[in-house]
Amino acid sequence: MAIADALYRFVAIDVVAYGRTNESMVFKNSDMGQRVYNRQFDFPSPQPLPGTDAPPMPFVLVCDEAFRMCGNLIKPYCSLGLNCSKCIFNHHLTRARRMVECAFGILVAKWRILTKPIQLKIETVDEVLKACVVLHNYLLIKESLHVEQIPEDSDLASIENFGSRNTVAVSRMRDSFDEYFCSAAGRVDWQDQMI
Repeated sequence: MAIADALYRFVAIDVVAYGRTNESMVFKNSDMGQRVYNRQFDFPSPQPLPGTDAPPMPFVLVCDEAFRMCGNLIKPYCSLGLNCSKCIFNHHLTRARRMVECAFGILVAKWRILTKPIQLKIETVDEVLKACVVLHNYLLIKESLHVEQIPEDSDLASIENFGSRNTVAVSRMRDSFDEYFCSAAGRVDWQDQMI
Protein backbone atom coordinates (compact mmCIF):
# COMPACT_ATOMS: atom_id res chain seq x y z
CA MET A 1 0.00 0.00 0.00
CA ALA A 2 1.26 3.47 -0.75
CA ILE A 3 0.29 7.11 -0.64
CA ALA A 4 1.80 9.32 -3.35
CA ASP A 5 1.75 13.08 -3.81
CA ALA A 6 1.13 15.11 -6.96
CA LEU A 7 4.84 14.93 -7.84
CA TYR A 8 4.83 11.10 -7.97
CA ARG A 9 6.74 10.81 -4.70
CA PHE A 10 5.74 8.25 -2.11
CA VAL A 11 4.63 9.91 1.12
CA ALA A 12 3.96 6.64 2.96
CA ILE A 13 4.25 2.96 2.19
CA ASP A 14 3.24 -0.13 4.08
CA VAL A 15 4.55 -3.50 2.90
CA VAL A 16 1.82 -5.70 4.34
CA ALA A 17 0.62 -8.34 1.87
CA TYR A 18 2.02 -10.51 -0.86
CA GLY A 19 0.34 -11.67 -4.04
CA ARG A 20 -3.16 -10.72 -5.09
CA THR A 21 -5.34 -9.57 -2.20
CA ASN A 22 -8.28 -7.23 -1.68
CA GLU A 23 -6.67 -3.77 -1.45
CA SER A 24 -9.36 -2.26 0.77
CA MET A 25 -9.03 -5.07 3.32
CA VAL A 26 -5.23 -4.85 3.24
CA PHE A 27 -5.44 -1.09 3.79
CA LYS A 28 -8.02 -1.41 6.58
CA ASN A 29 -5.83 -3.92 8.43
CA SER A 30 -2.51 -2.18 7.79
CA ASP A 31 -0.83 0.24 10.17
CA MET A 32 -1.22 3.03 7.62
CA GLY A 33 -4.93 2.30 7.17
CA GLN A 34 -5.56 2.18 10.90
CA ARG A 35 -3.82 5.54 11.30
CA VAL A 36 -5.90 7.09 8.48
CA TYR A 37 -9.24 5.69 9.72
CA ASN A 38 -8.47 6.65 13.34
CA ARG A 39 -7.32 10.16 12.36
CA GLN A 40 -3.80 9.54 13.60
CA PHE A 41 -2.09 10.01 10.24
CA ASP A 42 -0.12 13.25 10.02
CA PHE A 43 -2.25 15.26 7.57
CA PRO A 44 -1.65 19.00 7.10
CA SER A 45 -4.17 21.26 8.80
CA PRO A 46 -7.38 21.91 6.83
CA GLN A 47 -7.19 24.89 4.47
CA PRO A 48 -9.62 26.69 2.18
CA LEU A 49 -9.64 25.31 -1.36
CA PRO A 50 -7.55 27.31 -3.87
CA GLY A 51 -9.13 30.63 -4.76
CA THR A 52 -11.71 30.53 -1.97
CA ASP A 53 -12.07 32.14 1.40
CA ALA A 54 -14.59 29.46 2.43
CA PRO A 55 -14.09 27.47 5.62
CA PRO A 56 -11.09 25.10 5.54
CA MET A 57 -11.41 21.70 3.91
CA PRO A 58 -9.47 18.67 5.14
CA PHE A 59 -6.64 17.22 3.10
CA VAL A 60 -7.83 13.92 1.69
CA LEU A 61 -6.53 10.74 0.16
CA VAL A 62 -8.36 9.58 -2.94
CA CYS A 63 -9.20 5.92 -3.41
CA ASP A 64 -11.41 3.68 -5.51
CA GLU A 65 -14.92 2.42 -4.80
CA ALA A 66 -13.76 -0.57 -2.72
CA PHE A 67 -12.55 1.61 0.17
CA ARG A 68 -14.60 3.01 3.06
CA MET A 69 -14.75 6.80 3.18
CA CYS A 70 -13.75 8.72 6.29
CA GLY A 71 -12.81 12.33 7.13
CA ASN A 72 -9.56 12.13 5.14
CA LEU A 73 -10.39 9.44 2.57
CA ILE A 74 -12.83 9.98 -0.29
CA LYS A 75 -13.94 7.79 -3.14
CA PRO A 76 -15.94 8.39 -6.33
CA TYR A 77 -19.71 8.41 -6.45
CA CYS A 78 -21.36 5.14 -7.46
CA SER A 79 -21.51 5.09 -11.26
CA LEU A 80 -25.28 4.52 -11.44
CA GLY A 81 -27.50 7.51 -12.19
CA LEU A 82 -24.87 10.23 -11.96
CA ASN A 83 -25.70 13.81 -12.81
CA CYS A 84 -23.24 16.04 -14.67
CA SER A 85 -21.49 17.45 -11.57
CA LYS A 86 -20.97 14.00 -10.04
CA CYS A 87 -19.45 12.78 -13.32
CA ILE A 88 -17.09 15.76 -13.25
CA PHE A 89 -16.17 15.00 -9.63
CA ASN A 90 -15.49 11.35 -10.48
CA HIS A 91 -13.29 12.41 -13.39
CA HIS A 92 -11.24 14.74 -11.17
CA LEU A 93 -10.88 12.00 -8.57
CA THR A 94 -9.75 9.52 -11.23
CA ARG A 95 -7.11 11.99 -12.41
CA ALA A 96 -5.88 12.38 -8.84
CA ARG A 97 -5.78 8.60 -8.31
CA ARG A 98 -3.71 8.33 -11.45
CA MET A 99 -0.81 9.95 -9.57
CA VAL A 100 -0.22 6.92 -7.36
CA GLU A 101 -0.57 4.57 -10.32
CA CYS A 102 1.98 6.60 -12.28
CA ALA A 103 4.27 6.68 -9.23
CA PHE A 104 4.22 2.87 -9.18
CA GLY A 105 4.85 2.82 -12.96
CA ILE A 106 7.87 5.12 -12.60
CA LEU A 107 9.16 3.04 -9.69
CA VAL A 108 8.93 -0.24 -11.63
CA ALA A 109 10.43 1.28 -14.79
CA LYS A 110 13.41 2.62 -12.83
CA TRP A 111 13.98 -0.46 -10.66
CA ARG A 112 13.65 -3.46 -12.97
CA ILE A 113 13.94 -5.90 -10.02
CA LEU A 114 10.26 -5.09 -9.42
CA THR A 115 9.11 -6.40 -12.81
CA LYS A 116 9.10 -10.06 -11.72
CA PRO A 117 8.91 -12.10 -8.50
CA ILE A 118 11.89 -11.35 -6.28
CA GLN A 119 13.74 -14.50 -5.31
CA LEU A 120 14.79 -13.45 -1.79
CA LYS A 121 13.66 -14.01 1.80
CA ILE A 122 10.47 -12.11 2.66
CA GLU A 123 12.30 -9.88 5.17
CA THR A 124 14.89 -9.03 2.52
CA VAL A 125 12.16 -8.29 -0.05
CA ASP A 126 10.62 -5.78 2.38
CA GLU A 127 13.97 -4.00 2.71
CA VAL A 128 14.54 -4.04 -1.07
CA LEU A 129 11.09 -2.49 -1.63
CA LYS A 130 11.70 0.21 0.97
CA ALA A 131 15.13 0.97 -0.52
CA CYS A 132 13.63 1.27 -4.01
CA VAL A 133 11.00 3.73 -2.70
CA VAL A 134 13.61 5.87 -0.92
CA LEU A 135 15.81 5.94 -4.04
CA HIS A 136 12.73 6.67 -6.20
CA ASN A 137 11.89 9.74 -4.07
CA TYR A 138 15.53 10.88 -4.00
CA LEU A 139 15.87 10.68 -7.78
CA LEU A 140 12.58 12.52 -8.33
CA ILE A 141 13.86 15.35 -6.15
CA LYS A 142 17.12 15.46 -8.13
CA GLU A 143 15.55 15.01 -11.58
CA SER A 144 12.21 16.74 -10.79
CA LEU A 145 9.38 15.87 -13.16
CA HIS A 146 7.26 18.72 -14.51
CA VAL A 147 3.68 18.55 -13.25
CA GLU A 148 0.68 20.63 -14.32
CA GLN A 149 -0.11 23.33 -11.73
CA ILE A 150 -3.59 23.92 -10.29
CA PRO A 151 -5.03 27.41 -10.86
CA GLU A 152 -5.28 29.57 -7.74
CA ASP A 153 -8.68 31.26 -8.19
CA SER A 154 -11.91 29.62 -6.88
CA ASP A 155 -15.26 30.08 -5.07
CA LEU A 156 -17.09 27.67 -2.74
CA ALA A 157 -20.03 27.65 -0.34
CA SER A 158 -19.66 27.28 3.43
CA ILE A 159 -18.51 23.88 4.70
CA GLU A 160 -18.92 22.32 8.15
CA ASN A 161 -16.34 20.45 10.22
CA PHE A 162 -16.30 16.77 9.24
CA GLY A 163 -16.15 13.91 11.73
CA SER A 164 -14.04 10.85 10.95
CA ARG A 165 -16.84 8.27 11.11
CA ASN A 166 -19.98 10.31 10.45
CA THR A 167 -21.19 9.00 7.09
CA VAL A 168 -23.49 11.98 6.49
CA ALA A 169 -20.71 14.47 7.24
CA VAL A 170 -18.21 12.62 5.03
CA SER A 171 -20.76 12.48 2.20
CA ARG A 172 -21.31 16.24 2.61
CA MET A 173 -17.54 16.74 2.43
CA ARG A 174 -17.47 14.84 -0.87
CA ASP A 175 -20.43 16.93 -2.09
CA SER A 176 -18.49 20.09 -1.18
CA PHE A 177 -15.57 18.97 -3.33
CA ASP A 178 -18.12 18.17 -6.07
CA GLU A 179 -19.51 21.73 -5.84
CA TYR A 180 -15.99 23.16 -5.91
CA PHE A 181 -15.07 21.36 -9.15
CA CYS A 182 -18.21 22.76 -10.81
CA SER A 183 -17.74 26.29 -9.45
CA ALA A 184 -15.97 29.04 -11.37
CA ALA A 185 -13.03 28.72 -8.98
CA GLY A 186 -12.51 24.97 -9.24
CA ARG A 187 -13.50 24.16 -12.78
CA VAL A 188 -11.04 23.60 -15.59
CA ASP A 189 -11.73 24.46 -19.23
CA TRP A 190 -11.74 20.90 -20.56
CA GLN A 191 -13.82 19.18 -17.86
CA ASP A 192 -17.20 19.38 -19.64
CA GLN A 193 -15.73 17.50 -22.62
CA MET A 194 -14.72 14.58 -20.37
CA ILE A 195 -18.23 13.54 -19.27
